[in-house]
Amino acid sequence: MTDFCIREVRETTPPLLDAFAALMPQLSAGLEAPSAAALERIVRSPSAAMFAAWRDGAAVGALTLVWYDVPSGRKGWIEDVVVDASARGAGVGEALVRAALERAAREGVERVMLTSRPARRAARALYRKVGFEEAETSVFVRRTTGQALGQTGKIAVGTAGNELAEEAGEQAAGLLSEAGRQMEQPKSSASDER
Repeated sequence: MTDFCIREVRETTPPLLDAFAALMPQLSAGLEAPSAAALERIVRSPSAAMFAAWRDGAAVGALTLVWYDVPSGRKGWIEDVVVDASARGAGVGEALVRAALERAAREGVERVMLTSRPARRAARALYRKVGFEEAETSVFVRRTTGQALGQTGKIAVGTAGNELAEEAGEQAAGLLSEAGRQMEQPKSSASDER
């Protein structure tokens, strides 16, 4: 199947909202579709770009690219990469990631990061195919709202929420881990940094 196109999302539409209702549970069990207002905030953000893969008027995949500036340079993060089960294996994910990487380059992003659990073999193979390398770093998670921490230091969110909290934490905490890892590396020359 190559009958899909990738477009940057410029507005929140009913077909897009319907697509997210179907896509989010495929990303992770227990995830619900974002509200129209939440999607609108992403679409209007000056430091984010959402991309969707469209086939026959329906979105069959999506991802969001965010970028930010820190003392070590402009970084980017690809989040919530998801392709509908009916469109997997047809190059949709690769096309989405490549579109995000092109936009990141236009925004002056020096390094793009993402997370992927080991069980997601196809996704990890895709990321390697487009040039991502696995970083030797750990992800630390700490919620700032909602659930209380238990005595074990783990987040008390119940069975359904554990995977969601873990995945969200992997993505968010990766930003700080990567920055810390870069700060620990000896600085030899500007060209070595890239």
